[in-house]
Amino acid sequence: MLHVLGLALLLLGCAAALFMIVLGLPGTAAIVGVALLYAWATGFAAIQWSTIGWLTLLMVIAEGLEFLASGAGAAGARPSTRVTLGALLGAFGGGLLGAPFFIGLGALPGALVGAFGGAFLAVRSEGGSTDESFSIGLAAMRGRFFGFIIKASLAVVMVGIVVAAAL
Repeated sequence: MLHVLGLALLLLGCAAALFMIVLGLPGTAAIVGVALLYAWATGFAAIQWSTIGWLTLLMVIAEGLEFLASGAGAAGARPSTRVTLGALLGAFGGGLLGAPFFIGLGALPGALVGAFGGAFLAVRSEGGSTDESFSIGLAAMRGRFFGFIIKASLAVVMVGIVVAAAL
């Protein structure tokens, strides 16, 4: 009976971690934490250190790819440090400002709008036209969304690894 309860808590923790990603929080780190807690509680019988290591590697890859994709969308359209930083800072700020809305679900749309706004303003500050700014803002928004999709996909793979190891 305790085994079933432990598995239920593990699944609940993994589901909460996936939801954290939608909120703009580091859900991949939470997946590693939940797996480590479960492994410790079971004496590393089902989930072993090698599994924790692979999960940690996937976490680093997911977070890194999300970060790179977020900045690369704008940089690919207009290679400029100011535009890239504008998109990254805008996404961060937009995520923070959007988080209080829709029970936290506003963080993702806020980050997308923030990436657009940050890139748009950066291009305008460099003397770009409104049309060019709009186009690069959309590219930054697409990059941010693509980064979210990559991170969420890798998080689902991580949860699959945790569940397969625990069963």
